Amino acid sequence: MRVLFAFALAAVFLECVDAYRPINAHKQWFRYPGNAGVKIRLTKKGANHIKTVGVQLFNDYVANLKDYSTDVPFNQIGMIGVARLSNLRIKNYHPPQLSVLNFLPTRYIVLGLENLDLSLSSHFFASAPPLQFEGSLDGSIVGMTIALTAELLATQTGSMSAIVRNCSAIVARSHVILNPVGPMGIFLKTFEGMINDSVRQRIPEILCAKLQTAIEKHVGQMFDKVIRMDLMDQLPRVATKNGDLMQSFMAQLSNGMFLDNRLMAHPYVTFDFIETNHQGIIEYDQSAQTPFYPRAMENLTSSEDRMLHIYISDHLLNSLLYHAYQDNRLSMKIENESLPAELKGFVGTSCPTVWNPSNICVGRLIPQIGKSFPNATTSFVILPHGLPYVRFTPDGATIETTNRVLTYLENYDERVKSQILVFSINGQAVIGFVPNDGILEANLSLNRFNVRLHRSSIRGVDETSISKLSPLAKTFIAPRLNRALQKAIKLPMQETMRFMNPQVRTFDGYMQLSTDFELNAKRMKMMMGNVTIA
Repeated sequence: MRVLFAFALAAVFLECVDAYRPINAHKQWFRYPGNAGVKIRLTKKGANHIKTVGVQLFNDYVANLKDYSTDVPFNQIGMIGVARLSNLRIKNYHPPQLSVLNFLPTRYIVLGLENLDLSLSSHFFASAPPLQFEGSLDGSIVGMTIALTAELLATQTGSMSAIVRNCSAIVARSHVILNPVGPMGIFLKTFEGMINDSVRQRIPEILCAKLQTAIEKHVGQMFDKVIRMDLMDQLPRVATKNGDLMQSFMAQLSNGMFLDNRLMAHPYVTFDFIETNHQGIIEYDQSAQTPFYPRAMENLTSSEDRMLHIYISDHLLNSLLYHAYQDNRLSMKIENESLPAELKGFVGTSCPTVWNPSNICVGRLIPQIGKSFPNATTSFVILPHGLPYVRFTPDGATIETTNRVLTYLENYDERVKSQILVFSINGQAVIGFVPNDGILEANLSLNRFNVRLHRSSIRGVDETSISKLSPLAKTFIAPRLNRALQKAIKLPMQETMRFMNPQVRTFDGYMQLSTDFELNAKRMKMMMGNVTIA
């Protein structure tokens, strides 16, 4: 009974160990919360481009305003009633001669539209029991100036909201002509002054309501695309069971992956830019909390001649590597079935008699294996032996990795596969980032590569022999990983904007992406087409 209990206890212990991979704290980890993993700065140049597109959409809306109705109460010579303007439409519209956007620290933006003109017409029906009046209305508003102030705030869900705190208008002059129908027409003309005052007040209210609804609805709606980004579709996926090895690895890595980019605080407005601070963590569905935090990104620069600056801490990639390591997503198996046709010979212990560089195989790299087990097939299982770590510096980005490689002989002489070698590969790779056509390409190149033998069941195999397997990483793994990563990182919000001439620089602990952009006005118009005035 004691023996059975001991076996059961051991099984439970092994199951617990397999479910969670405890790791020691990395010496580079930063333990104090409060710093952002991602910062975004929108400069005045970028904000003015958004304002220009927004004003164009506003002008299109006003110029095509029709079928609008509003009620105007009146009290004239003792008569109390309501005049209803229906089928109101804009006949002519002259856009504002000047539009201005200013930043007001620390959370406000101010929009001004100066000197816009319009003429309008509508059906007119007034009721002052027991009397009723009917006719049409023609009017004009000249020299209207609108001033709007909005406050930028972070919501409880980590998104951003823009609350219009004030919208007012000044009208230089207005004029209304009533065209009555019926015997009471002469009497109705006495209402022109009152109706003129009401239209003078109501039209600016309509335009302010449109601006308010568009700003309050769409600022948050656009920002929602930034605060959480599902990354599963960013990396290559496998179409079939016999897909490329690196595609399989990328699919394993990306399944359930997302970027947590929630706001950490209210947006910060200066006279030169609007800055937002984000969590900047990559994790998986149901991941445990990341046990370390970003370091402060210091000495940030934000040239005013670019529209947008995005600062990305190396914490972003390190959080990804931590959760991928904990979830056992960094392992890789190289076997005959997972290799493309031109590389299937690599895992063989015997190479073709006519040698050329494409015929390289394990048996030629380590002759002892070929002699001991001719005409056989090997396989490799690559396991991370420690937590990889990425570091951004002014000279670029580097990643440190330590891996164990288990080498198996597959079904030789009708036996099940057996382990013949265990060795470790410790290396450093340099990562270069190049923006290209809406994608941030990541190029990986090996900088340092050390091999150490741990166990061997084959006589004569030593560390010198194992080092000859370096082509496994240099000519096979790294190039294929590069091809997968080159199309993996898509720049955000490409449904609504196109990045123009983006540039990337690395600094101590972070990377900076500076770019201009062009909003997709048609896409924005489709989004705003669903806005109705409250």
